[in-house]
Amino acid sequence: MENTSPKPLVRWIETAANVAIIIVAVAIVAVFAKNHFYPSQQPRPSISAGAKLNSQPVDWAANGKNVVLVLSTTCHFCKESSGFYQRLTQDCRNAHTRTVAFFPQTPEEAQNYLKSESVQVDQVIRADFKNLEIGGTPTLLLVDGSGIVKKVWLGKLDDQKEREVLAQSCSASS
Repeated sequence: MENTSPKPLVRWIETAANVAIIIVAVAIVAVFAKNHFYPSQQPRPSISAGAKLNSQPVDWAANGKNVVLVLSTTCHFCKESSGFYQRLTQDCRNAHTRTVAFFPQTPEEAQNYLKSESVQVDQVIRADFKNLEIGGTPTLLLVDGSGIVKKVWLGKLDDQKEREVLAQSCSASS
């Protein structure tokens, strides 16, 4: 009768191969999870207070205070924030603060998007975000009459930041 049990060396190789497969599978899942939940933070251009906006189609001097909404029709955070943008643009209109929306899409696409979200702005501009040093959407800017950025708010804002934007952008005294 022949011995059908695998030899110790063969069993050791099979075990080592199974362990290696498990390690590789865990490593692949870990890399996927890291990339999905913690995407690489490559440096993005980031506009800051004190920068000068050289957007030719905007006449910053037409108003002493301007709020710029930097949005995209494909940005889900922009869409989620549309209720705040409705209030912001209405409050700014009441305070005689001009609102300008910068989009990477065509003005027609941007206007249709704003209309669907019931957000009314004074001017819509197609903008190259790289040239403006805008790293992402949504970004809100408070800009003075000479085109100087006074304040920057990035991303979807919590309630406290929303109140800050309204106080600094739409109050008559600031």
